[in-house]
Amino acid sequence: MYVDSKAYAPFACTFLVQERLQQLYNGLAQFRESDLEKSGEGDKLIETVRQITEVLIWGEQTNNSQFFDFFCEKSIFSDLVHVLGLKKASKKVKLQLLQTLSMLVQNIRRQTSVYYILSNNHVNRLMSTNMDFDDEEVLAYYITLMKSLAMRLDNESIKFFFIQHPEPAFPLYIEAAKFFSHKDHMVRATVRTITLQVYRIEDQPMRRFVLRHAAESYFSQLAYHLQDLWLRLNAAAAKVTSEEELSAVRRENELQQDLQIYLSDVFELGIEELNEVLADRLLNGAILPVLLAGVSNASPQRSGNTATWPVLLVARVLLVVMPGAPSSILAPSSKARSP
Repeated sequence: MYVDSKAYAPFACTFLVQERLQQLYNGLAQFRESDLEKSGEGDKLIETVRQITEVLIWGEQTNNSQFFDFFCEKSIFSDLVHVLGLKKASKKVKLQLLQTLSMLVQNIRRQTSVYYILSNNHVNRLMSTNMDFDDEEVLAYYITLMKSLAMRLDNESIKFFFIQHPEPAFPLYIEAAKFFSHKDHMVRATVRTITLQVYRIEDQPMRRFVLRHAAESYFSQLAYHLQDLWLRLNAAAAKVTSEEELSAVRRENELQQDLQIYLSDVFELGIEELNEVLADRLLNGAILPVLLAGVSNASPQRSGNTATWPVLLVARVLLVVMPGAPSSILAPSSKARSP
């Protein structure tokens, strides 16, 4: 949704725009979940949310802060997050809300406005909202919102994303990591952007949390996924008899290369503790199983395929191309196993 600052020229008087925003808010405040069962009410809600978004972004573009101040005063962001989580909300309603929230995160300029959006646990509630991620359109909008939020992540704003009490929680990171092996390239790329952005943040409590999650879950999943990609590549290469099958080999090769590039990016951040954990998990979850299967001419326990030389070569290349990995792999510290 593109917002042209000229769109409100016919009533550019600040008072009239403020009055219109008040009317829109009154309509939103009267909304009840049961209204979603009435014919046309979902479309009415969508239009209300769309117009509120236009007013707010117009205010940001014209450096008029009072509209966003009104938005904050009435806790409209919290209302939008609440509606997004309603079971009766249709797909159309949820897509509009996800688009609206993404646009607000992307377009707000004042630091105080940014901090309001991120405060009061809004972000964590938003990221933890249950949605139908089997629907590709819903997932695409959700992932776009995730990426928009991640671009606001820095050493100052981390306190809004990572919650230490009553117990540590980091929904943006945890929810993003769940899609690490998604079939859609855009989704995978966004997950990698978010995780790399998180790893760069120099906040020790957050880093300890991320390191523990990486050791217990995420990095092991990456390693097993890499092993599966190698075995799929090997299986595809073993039966090439046509151009179509050769194309399948190329696709499998691109997938494993893409993942190796991401792993290399993680190593190149130069975070010793993280590198040790990643190297250890890759060694035990991908490299050794494939190498040992090749030596014994038997497949790893997790797969029915035999690992032959094409995959072994890939495994050996991995040891060379990842900065800092060889020494960590050859002598992984105890921290890598128990962060």
